[in-house]
Amino acid sequence: MTPSLEQGLKRLMVFRVVMITTLLLIAIYVESVSETLLRVNPLYFLIAATYFLTLLYALALRFIPYTPAQVFVQVMLDLVVITGLVYLQGGAGTRAGFILLYPISVLSGSVLLHRNQGLLLAAAASILYASVLGAVRTGRIPVQGLGDVPSLPIQQLVYSVFVAGVACLTVALIGSYLSQSLHSAGERLEEAVEQVADLRELNEIIVNSIQSGLASADVTGRILHVNGFGEGILGLRNVEARGRTLRDVFGSDLLEPSTLRVRAANRGLARLEVVYRHPSGEHVDIGVTVSKLETTEPAGAGYLLVFQNLTDVKRLEQEVRVNEKLAAVGEMAAQLAHEIRNPLGSISGSAQVLMGEPNMSAEQNQLLAIITRESRRLSDALNQFLFQVRPASPTPGPVDLGPVIAEAVTLLRNAPEVSPAHRVHLDVEEGPHVCMADRDQMLQVFWNLARNGLEAMPDGGVLRVRLYRRDRDLILSIDDDGRGIASEDQLRIFEPFHSGSGRGTGLGLAIVYRIVQAHQGDIRVRSVRGRGTSVEVHLPLVEVPVPA
Repeated sequence: MTPSLEQGLKRLMVFRVVMITTLLLIAIYVESVSETLLRVNPLYFLIAATYFLTLLYALALRFIPYTPAQVFVQVMLDLVVITGLVYLQGGAGTRAGFILLYPISVLSGSVLLHRNQGLLLAAAASILYASVLGAVRTGRIPVQGLGDVPSLPIQQLVYSVFVAGVACLTVALIGSYLSQSLHSAGERLEEAVEQVADLRELNEIIVNSIQSGLASADVTGRILHVNGFGEGILGLRNVEARGRTLRDVFGSDLLEPSTLRVRAANRGLARLEVVYRHPSGEHVDIGVTVSKLETTEPAGAGYLLVFQNLTDVKRLEQEVRVNEKLAAVGEMAAQLAHEIRNPLGSISGSAQVLMGEPNMSAEQNQLLAIITRESRRLSDALNQFLFQVRPASPTPGPVDLGPVIAEAVTLLRNAPEVSPAHRVHLDVEEGPHVCMADRDQMLQVFWNLARNGLEAMPDGGVLRVRLYRRDRDLILSIDDDGRGIASEDQLRIFEPFHSGSGRGTGLGLAIVYRIVQAHQGDIRVRSVRGRGTSVEVHLPLVEVPVPA
């Protein structure tokens, strides 16, 4: 049985109890004011029987698996009870009496049942009414409340049955029509609800499947919703971001409500980039596109922001620029070497030839020796410059960096760069830490990074060196508590001749970058101004089988 049919049956039972209770109260009142009282009023038996049947209906509704047939049975028994009321209290000829209950009972059954069953109930009501009139007319049962039936013309009795039958048939058709209309409307409503639910679910799936952050905001700039991918970029859950302003969440004055209106209305200004401070403390470059949520209202419903994490893209762009500059510097250095080496060789060779002449004085030989020595020194300096700008191709082999870094740290602690105010901490995870690398170039990477960290702490501090594994990477991490690097300078730290200290040549990190790239690795820098810098060198890890 459907929930609507079950609820209708319960309402029918409640209506029945109310009606029969009202009848009981009326009967009690009539007897109390009547001068001639019956010894036992038969109406009480009928009322008691109705209460008993209602109790059985309730038990059946609770414990017995039922079908719509229960509705049909209950209404049929109601018609029998109504026939009893008509018999006891009258309802023929000029007296309507309880005959009006027939259409009401048929209507209640027709609304809950199909049309054919409603017509059967109407026919049953007409037959019961005609039967009781016929039985009284022929004297088969006492007259009771139908005392005028034996004296009425047969035509009038037939007319009374006809009117009752037409009334019951009419309400049966009306009830069936209403029932079908309500049922159809209910089905359409359920289908519409299911479609809305499916569309809403599909919309959520689509929004959460988009590989870009989506944030909707009202006209005041307060966030209404952030999709799952956007939660990952921002490091905030939707419930944490909802209700906060875009300016507060993204930390940019470019997302003020007045600015949003201008950007949403101008396609050329819709795209912007902001530097977002992630809850982890990192700075993330985010590209944002602002558009207007179109509605029928002139003011619109708010704004839609599509945003992406551009940090990796920016890093790749910076790597491309660094590689281009390194390539340009290398090409320029090669040209300089070609232009300088030949004259230097000629100068040195000429000086050596002159030194072999027998008539050269001691002073002239000394000058020629100086020329030869300085030419050789200039040639060595040039070779060193070329090596730093374009390091030689590594000769990689399996190297365990654990002992290498431990030895380098021991030397670093005794280096002149380390003052008494400096402390160097070493944390090496249990090894082995094997990678394919050139040992000397790895030491060059370490010394450049360590010296940069010490230079960033002129007044002393802690330099932390860690060597550990993460997934398939071997990571060398060097952290300092120094002055840090400004966000605008972090994009240029690997460029040649760019020095943050003002004392160096600006080639140290460029050398490190080229070496790490040549080893198929990656280098990542995180820095906060005034709080220090962390540099991670990622190298491919070589898995070493552990002996059993």
